[in-house]
Amino acid sequence: MRVALYIRVSTERQANEGDSLEEQENELKKFCDFRQFAIHQVYIERGKSGGNTNRPEYQKLIKDIQKKRINAVVVKKLDRLSRSLLDFENLMRLMNENDVEFISIKENFDTTTAMGKAMLRVALVFAQLEREQTSERLVDVLGYRASLGLYNGGVRPFGYTNLNKELVPYKKEKDQIEFIFDKFLDNHSTTLTTKALNEIGCRNRNAKLWDKRQIQKILQNPVYIGQVRWNNQCYQGIHQPIISEKHFKAAQLIFKQKQHITESVTQALAQRLLRCGGCHSPMTSSHSLNKHKIKYFYYRCTSTQTPEKGRSPCSVKYINQKKLDHALIQGLIGLTHEQGFIPVENQILRHNLAIEREGQAILETLRLQESQLKQLEARKDKFFDSLISGEFSAKEREKIQEQINDMELKEKQQKGLIAKLTFDLTQKQDESIDNSRFKQMLINYRADHEQFSISEHKAFLSQHLTQIVFHKIHLDLQFKALPWPITIPLEDSP
Repeated sequence: MRVALYIRVSTERQANEGDSLEEQENELKKFCDFRQFAIHQVYIERGKSGGNTNRPEYQKLIKDIQKKRINAVVVKKLDRLSRSLLDFENLMRLMNENDVEFISIKENFDTTTAMGKAMLRVALVFAQLEREQTSERLVDVLGYRASLGLYNGGVRPFGYTNLNKELVPYKKEKDQIEFIFDKFLDNHSTTLTTKALNEIGCRNRNAKLWDKRQIQKILQNPVYIGQVRWNNQCYQGIHQPIISEKHFKAAQLIFKQKQHITESVTQALAQRLLRCGGCHSPMTSSHSLNKHKIKYFYYRCTSTQTPEKGRSPCSVKYINQKKLDHALIQGLIGLTHEQGFIPVENQILRHNLAIEREGQAILETLRLQESQLKQLEARKDKFFDSLISGEFSAKEREKIQEQINDMELKEKQQKGLIAKLTFDLTQKQDESIDNSRFKQMLINYRADHEQFSISEHKAFLSQHLTQIVFHKIHLDLQFKALPWPITIPLEDSP
């Protein structure tokens, strides 16, 4: 029996000292000697968390399971392999498909029995609970540190450097922070401030041009007046401020007066769903003033917002917001009319027919495999009966037992194939589209849309659509219930 030994420690200290690794390996090898297992390979994971599967040795183990190079996986404790219930369920499914068993020395699990599998899941639930409680304790500690004004780490704020786990002003970046606040208080514009910063040759930490969104985050970050922000609460920090509290409050007052969350974003129905058909970038709501100082609202391709020099290659760029929202509503209503829905209904019927044919093919294969399994079980029972009632020599009994063992292996493989086919059939049936339900959803919208508030319109769209793609003469609506988009026309090009 070829087995794989999996060993893991979660901290660099344990990995460097090697005591936990060595102790696990020795114990596993003694167990394999006692059980006369052949060790295929020892997978040693150094300083890796069991909370996810992003571990190199774990991935090597997965590949060896898929290639059927091993018969079992042996670990000292269950949590060495995984602390995530979902990850472990996926691993057990993979192991079952490839006839690989699981052995945990500490918990004495045996996955060949239903009780063993159930106990394994219970133990993993408690392992995950322990991990989550540890995470909660860590959050409490970090919250306490923040209340004392201590820096909790992470990406250090621009303008500071990290010295002995404390924030210290960094001269080169500190000057840019002061320039940003001075300019913004002078011109009241993040766009003009960004432009001025880039023109004098200043660059961000990645040596790239500044973006106005980065500037806004700096202007609204209380770290620059000596505060620490944690879980949306601000505490007085122990680090040195760069900006005076008076200047910081003046900047926040400007944002408040400008009402940064603009009317265009509040009213835009397609916000967060709309994408550009030219370059597939997201489109966001914007506004500008015409010559009469009246706001004009439109959706803008975000590829035009790049701070880099040069024009955007996108051929779409803009669309009148009112026009697109109106076309969207009328397009949804138009689908409830016979002329609009018949093409959609025909496509749904063709799709369901194809799904039904594929499901029928899987079902026929499943029935064939179930029939073969019954024949195999009946044949195995005959061999058992003959072994019990017949008079055979020891050598003959040994040969009969070998045939029974071979049939049991085939039976196990057959059951695995049947389980996979059953799963595939269920998945295929789930791909079928409920035509009546889809049509009723559209009819309900037509009946209620005139009473909908803006937020209710948005909620409906978010519930039933994954995205809206704008082309110059039409919109492509991707419904969650359909694997293909539905095209609705725009009255004229923008």
